[in-house]
Amino acid sequence: MALFDWLKRGKPKPAPVRAPAMIVLLDALPEIDPAQAARGLAAIEPLRVAPRIELERGDGMLKGLAEFDAHCIGIAGTRAPVPPEVMKTTVEVSSWTGEGRELLESHAARLVLTHHGGGAPILEKYIALYKLAAVLGGEHLRGVLIEDAWTCAPPALVREFTSAEMLKAFRESTPPILFTGFVKFHTDDGTWFATKGQHMFNAPDLVMFGPEEQPSEVMELFMNIFLYVTGSKARIAAGHTLQIAEEAYLKFSELAPDNPWREWLQGAEETLELKRINKEEINRK
Repeated sequence: MALFDWLKRGKPKPAPVRAPAMIVLLDALPEIDPAQAARGLAAIEPLRVAPRIELERGDGMLKGLAEFDAHCIGIAGTRAPVPPEVMKTTVEVSSWTGEGRELLESHAARLVLTHHGGGAPILEKYIALYKLAAVLGGEHLRGVLIEDAWTCAPPALVREFTSAEMLKAFRESTPPILFTGFVKFHTDDGTWFATKGQHMFNAPDLVMFGPEEQPSEVMELFMNIFLYVTGSKARIAAGHTLQIAEEAYLKFSELAPDNPWREWLQGAEETLELKRINKEEINRK
């Protein structure tokens, strides 16, 4: 079954522009010791401001707040799995298979972490969410979802993300695969490739139709464009062109209003479509 076959059964809700947030998947709603959780945060890497975690629990619910460095993160937990519509646009469209996917699908409870502000860059806000997810989830962790980015990660990867070596690498070069999504929509005519969540980094989301495109090559192309835009603060817009190889040229354009899959391909903010062009079309208005 083509991915769009089940997506088109209901129109998607517009993705709101919101503060960075993360859903933490759990096998059960745990008993969390705030003091122990604070020590766990401090153990990941040195903090400028000592962590403070406050939690209240009752009637199968959990709510609270975590503050450390420039971060203020709201915590809301419940003894219920993630709604099916959220699973469809995260776990079900992901490339995870085997044990990783089974852990994501087998969760029975969840925490929602919402970054409420502070002066930290967006990258640091996402890193803070990953660190808090690993600490609060503990042995109950079954993975995380970033709903706006249509992406997810199983528990082993979440814990790996919080290692000193990985955190250092993140800060040297933002890895888009961790905080944004890369989705493949299969149709009878070919495959649409799309990013999700890049607006959080002030970059447009990208889409490309590729009957003959290799997914790994499209993903690498999208990642390189994202890194270029976020690293150089450059702006790309409809009409701009790009040369990616000696005889390979691309052009950015607006997503066509009559595209039958527009509602699913369109990101939360600006979305640009990439198309292959001839050398003669470079810089042509």
